Amino acid sequence: MLAAFKKLRRHFAALLVFGGIGLSTARAVIVDLDAFILDPALGCDGSTPLADGSWVYIIGSSDNVIDPMQTYNDGYIANSTTGDDVILGIVQIFSIPAAYPDYQSIFYETVQYDSSVISNVYVRFFDATGPLTGLLCWGESDIFELGITAGVSTVRFDQDNQLVTTHTNNFYIIPEPGTANLLLLVGGMILAMKASIIRKKKGEEAAPSDSDQT
Repeated sequence: MLAAFKKLRRHFAALLVFGGIGLSTARAVIVDLDAFILDPALGCDGSTPLADGSWVYIIGSSDNVIDPMQTYNDGYIANSTTGDDVILGIVQIFSIPAAYPDYQSIFYETVQYDSSVISNVYVRFFDATGPLTGLLCWGESDIFELGITAGVSTVRFDQDNQLVTTHTNNFYIIPEPGTANLLLLVGGMILAMKASIIRKKKGEEAAPSDSDQT
C-alpha cells in the first residue's frame, strides 16, 4: 500500500511538473533521485564491508567531472565541494537483517535535485561512523548521467564497479561561516557588556559620597 501511494504521488508530481500548467520552462524542475548500491561497500583493507553508520555523500554536478573537495592544511574538508558540484544529500551505510546476507553494507536514499542545474551524480563515501576528522579512508564512485522517467531518476552507484575506499587522507571540520560569525557576534557582545560594567564601576567609585558632601 505504501509503495503504491508513493508511486501515485510521484506520478501526480510528474504531471504537475511536465504538464505545463502555468509553469515557465525557465523555472526549476525538481526531480526525485533514488540512489542506492546492492553490493557491500568496502573499507580500508579492500575486503571488509563498511560498518553500519559509515557516511556517504550524494553529490550532483552540471557536467561529468568530479571536482575535488576543499583543502585545508594538509588535508580536506569532507562536507565540501568545489566547482559546480553540490551535495544533494547524506546517508549512512546499513545492513538488512542476516536473513538477507547479500544485502550487507549498502545504502538506499531518495533525495531531490534541480534538473535544470544538475545532470550528473556520484557518491563520496568514508570508512568512518563518527565525525569526519583525522586520518580517514575514503573513496568515490563513477559519475553517472541522470535520466528522468516520470519525474524520477534512479542510479545504482555500484553497477559498474564495487565501491571501495581507495584513498587515505587527513580531514578537518571547519565551522560554517554562519557559525563563526555568530561566535564573533556573541564574543563582541560579551566584551561590550564587560566594558560597560567596568565603566559603571569606575563611575561609582569616582562619584562623591554623602559623607564627602557634608
